[in-house]
Amino acid sequence: MITGKTDEDPDPADGPGAQWTPAWRDRFKLVLKRVGGLKGASALIDTKAEQIAKWRDGRTRPPFFALLTLVSAAKLNLNWLANGDPLDERVPAAPSPPDIDDELFGRVFDAVQRLYKDERVAMPPIDLGRLAARKYGEIIAATDDPAERGAMIKLIVAQLRAEIRSAQAAPGTGKASA
Repeated sequence: MITGKTDEDPDPADGPGAQWTPAWRDRFKLVLKRVGGLKGASALIDTKAEQIAKWRDGRTRPPFFALLTLVSAAKLNLNWLANGDPLDERVPAAPSPPDIDDELFGRVFDAVQRLYKDERVAMPPIDLGRLAARKYGEIIAATDDPAERGAMIKLIVAQLRAEIRSAQAAPGTGKASA
């Protein structure tokens, strides 16, 4: 429990929701988890991790602006932290990674890799992967139809081939690896 207060020294902030509770600690732990634990919180608000642990454990009260910074960084609601009101939670779900169509991505990567090999253009594997990921993203954004996606791979390969050949035809432009 928070110490340092007596009945003769009331804190105007004391009142509903102003007291440390195990439930508050649990909510604060979620805040800490979302900002990288004690170490991440410490770096974020330039306060020692030991001090933040004291806040978490109810041994001292955290300053308002430190809490505001942490809660905002965690994308949580300050009123939810203070009171635990589920209606005020407004906690956005952690963004889930987009579903990746493994088959389509594999086909895009394979097509890009084969193209560069056929055109005898050297490209490090990481750059091939990045290029394939960009082209995959373009295909996903353009259509949901699997038949159209297959056709788009062919179009992308044709476009890349034209870019490679154009760069090879204009030496000295710095576009040798399209």
